[in-house]
Amino acid sequence: MSEAKATKQTGKERLNELSGFGRWKELFPPLENEETALASLREDLAEVPVLGTDGKVTNTYAKIEAEDLSRADKDLIWHCLALVREAYLKLEDADCQAGGGGYQWNMNWKHTRGELDQVLEACRILELSPQEARDAMIASIFSDAVKNRGNFIVHNVHGAQAAAQVLSYFFDPDNPEEIKIVERIVLAVKQHQIAPPEFMARTVAVLLCRKFDLEPFDRLIARGNTIEQAKNKLNRRVISIYSKIRLPYQKEHLSDDLLTIKFTEEEREMLSAIEIEDWYVPHPDVRDSVIAHALIAGDHSINYNNPDGFAKIALIRGPSTEAYFEDPTIYDSLESAMASFSDSYKILLPEVRTLALNGIRRTHLAVTRVLRIMTELFANITVGPRDSKTEINGEEMVRQAMDRAKMKNPDIFERDAGYSSEEGHRILEKAVEKVGLILADWQEEYGAIPFCEREPSQSEPGPGRLPFWNTPLRYPLRDQKGELLMSSLTELEQRQFAFALRIREIAVELLRAEQWFFC
Repeated sequence: MSEAKATKQTGKERLNELSGFGRWKELFPPLENEETALASLREDLAEVPVLGTDGKVTNTYAKIEAEDLSRADKDLIWHCLALVREAYLKLEDADCQAGGGGYQWNMNWKHTRGELDQVLEACRILELSPQEARDAMIASIFSDAVKNRGNFIVHNVHGAQAAAQVLSYFFDPDNPEEIKIVERIVLAVKQHQIAPPEFMARTVAVLLCRKFDLEPFDRLIARGNTIEQAKNKLNRRVISIYSKIRLPYQKEHLSDDLLTIKFTEEEREMLSAIEIEDWYVPHPDVRDSVIAHALIAGDHSINYNNPDGFAKIALIRGPSTEAYFEDPTIYDSLESAMASFSDSYKILLPEVRTLALNGIRRTHLAVTRVLRIMTELFANITVGPRDSKTEINGEEMVRQAMDRAKMKNPDIFERDAGYSSEEGHRILEKAVEKVGLILADWQEEYGAIPFCEREPSQSEPGPGRLPFWNTPLRYPLRDQKGELLMSSLTELEQRQFAFALRIREIAVELLRAEQWFFC
């Protein structure tokens, strides 16, 4: 839109345009009962452990309430967050009815809760004004607000539209300064999509290769041209798009205002096939990009510097996720987080890189503890089928596995290896109970744990290898729509695929409990 046309718009028209013309109005209506919604939010945030400015464990709500923000700004943050929480509940209910469940609430909402604190920390490091910090936290709230398994590559645009929709309830459309605030928040939500750049570039390239029936991207890069001239042109466009997205700060690839990547018309036409219209960039030379950089730093930190972030990465990878996230084992899923750490770290502003590094030791210890516990757990499961007289006591098995792991690895389980609050120890107990229930429920529904037959060459103790744990999981084929064809697996492989979901769930529960322990 030209500047001349933009100046003719009323504030109401501008907000309507930013919201995608009310695209998400039904998902984000005004709160029906503000008092109840805000009370539920406060109770929810009390379960999110963070470090206060005094170095003591507190929770997200208490920490932000203690921040130097105006009462009006705090209330706006809480109202936005409460409204987004209500939307996640609706989305989760819809997922559960469709047989999915867990993606919205267990991943996106819980990620948003933790990210808010890390965005606040980034705002402090970047010395943002209270108003800029408010905008960065609101942008964080909406960054994943409309994210689902089908819109990963454009969820930033959808989240930005949702932000405009909700903010239209609180801002005066006749006040140009307030419209500018909305525009700044909306832009920051769109810009957060650049990280991690190599991963995002590769994801776009993979989607384009599939959409246009080209060779797999890795093979395309290795081989270069084919004998088909038409496909050669498409191949070159994919590689060009990939090269621009993976290096988002290269000015020769950017528009004159440095806000978007400058694609050719042919590249734009190709990208439109996967619903990408623009690729937004928070270039460091643009002053207002600092809002997006606080969001990106906070997102980086909660994703790759915290146990809860590793839990989120595990949730989006492996069985029953997108085809390009089909990892052989849970170890591969967790290792992908470390690869993304390095990728994302490259585009962080120098000032916030300390935030990115601070949690590495803590997270490494947490992940190591969880994997050692799971090693002991799976190495000692010998329970038989459902009609066996010996019933599994899941919770007791978990406690025994923890005891063995502590005995064998005292250095990572020492009392001073981490500290928490009483609430943290309560959360850990709940996680142990939940993991125990996962194992007990499995036996009730399926019977024996679906190990492979023990091979003569197997050196480790315990039963045979377990797919997605210590041997690669076999994934089912997919139909033309990308849906899983479970019939392509044998009966044993289907049970192994189902138990792989439990392996991931166990890792997620234990990692989230570790979020309460700080080094």
